[in-house]
Amino acid sequence: MMDFFNNTPPMCGGRHESHIDGCSEVIQSKNIVSFCYVGSDYMVSAKKEGNVVHIYASGGGKYNKRDGSYFIIKYDTEDDSIFKSLQEVIDQNQETRGNGFCTTVDGLPAGLGDTLDVIYDSGEKIYKYSNQCITVHPNSVSSFFELFHEFVKKDGYEFNSAGSNVQLFDDADEEYVQGTWKGKHFGDEIEVTFKDKLVTIKVNGTITEKNSEFIIIEGFVQKNKLKEGKDGSSKYDYEDFEGVQCFAKKNWFTMTGYFHNNSYSTCDLMNFDKEKPAEEE
Repeated sequence: MMDFFNNTPPMCGGRHESHIDGCSEVIQSKNIVSFCYVGSDYMVSAKKEGNVVHIYASGGGKYNKRDGSYFIIKYDTEDDSIFKSLQEVIDQNQETRGNGFCTTVDGLPAGLGDTLDVIYDSGEKIYKYSNQCITVHPNSVSSFFELFHEFVKKDGYEFNSAGSNVQLFDDADEEYVQGTWKGKHFGDEIEVTFKDKLVTIKVNGTITEKNSEFIIIEGFVQKNKLKEGKDGSSKYDYEDFEGVQCFAKKNWFTMTGYFHNNSYSTCDLMNFDKEKPAEEE
């Protein structure tokens, strides 16, 4: 965050602490109506509205990881039993301690701390945040995960990609890439044409790749030619195209072109002839 008074960024290591008014270490109610925990490896939440409980869980690694561990689960249920179990964990590990205290240390990478946000039917709340270290007991970290895991399993879901009920990846497919895509990369005119299973690449009007077969793996459009000694189990097993090394879908009319022969960079390649999907209307 910028310091708008002197227009200079905060110094790394600067520590900011605050306390939220109304957050007490003594909570009278035991009836949770909204729970959210965001940790370094996962996020879980349950929110009750009337007779409906909105369940959300995600985790298992980075969103673009294709080893089957990434998951997103989102659904509604009338079963509110998870709140009682969550309250038991809060009581066992005295999670009201430090209630309302928030700590931010400038310059730290993401994923070091956590957030606990709990609201009760009385209006009382628990809120703790730090980007430096976890605010809850280590036993709570594992218990929150397992409680939600067991809860969603009984509804037929699982904490992995196959057990998710939300689309995890919006990848390019053979139909999507068809046609001509154009863009600029540091002043160079890039034109990429896909026809059936073949691709031709031009840089400033000069063909760098002509009618080469492509393959789509782990969301990336690659040259369908394995590097020597590779088995094709990873996108890194395939040779690069010349001119633009590989591609990936950005949205319905834009692909990202990747350049990493000499140094890493990207550019947007657009195809305005593509028909806009109904869900984008």
